[in-house]
Amino acid sequence: MSTTAWKRVSGAMGIPFVIAVIVTIALAGNAPDDQSSDEKILDYYASHSNRVKDITTFFVIVVGLLLLVWFVGHVHAVLRAASDDGGRASSIAGVSGGLFIALLTVSACAFSAVSPVISDAGDKFTLDPNTFRLLNVVGFLAFIAAFMLGSAFAFAIGVVAWRTGILPRWLAAASFLGGLGGLLSGLFIPIVVYVAWILVLSGYLAFRPDGAAQIQPAPPAPAAGMP
Repeated sequence: MSTTAWKRVSGAMGIPFVIAVIVTIALAGNAPDDQSSDEKILDYYASHSNRVKDITTFFVIVVGLLLLVWFVGHVHAVLRAASDDGGRASSIAGVSGGLFIALLTVSACAFSAVSPVISDAGDKFTLDPNTFRLLNVVGFLAFIAAFMLGSAFAFAIGVVAWRTGILPRWLAAASFLGGLGGLLSGLFIPIVVYVAWILVLSGYLAFRPDGAAQIQPAPPAPAAGMP
């Protein structure tokens, strides 16, 4: 595979993550939350098919996150090659993207923990609805924290893209919008903006026109004392 083709594949790895998010939301369906009644919680987890669906959802999102690691690594390399700030912005993007992935993994574990325990332990485990509620809130808080800390990933891309022109101006502006969506994730609906931004960015990196600006290493800083 050529270097250009490999870069396109790496840039496309955000798309499977977005697909995994959509599939996860679809599979969640009628799952209970911390506001649900004790009866609904217990009835839901008494169903084998619901537990299988929960476990499937966990693996779907984890695979999506694994591919997102590839995507974040690629974007970090792109920013590092183009940045003229000593790699500060690329480092921020890499750390922020890593925190986003780590916290979403924690969230997925918390949301899915009950089903494998019941399926594995059987009658040895008795579910207390309040245990479910606690795990559900932990998962929700980790989920929101992931997007808030992940906002720096979008902002760093926007800053470098705006300054260097490695992405079109509209996509640089969209990165700022995506970062704002991450910061406002506590309102929940702005999360859609962040996920949509990942899809658009990944699609552009994967299918950018051959004539689009290519990443060039930033010129080295002049040595001290030189004009």
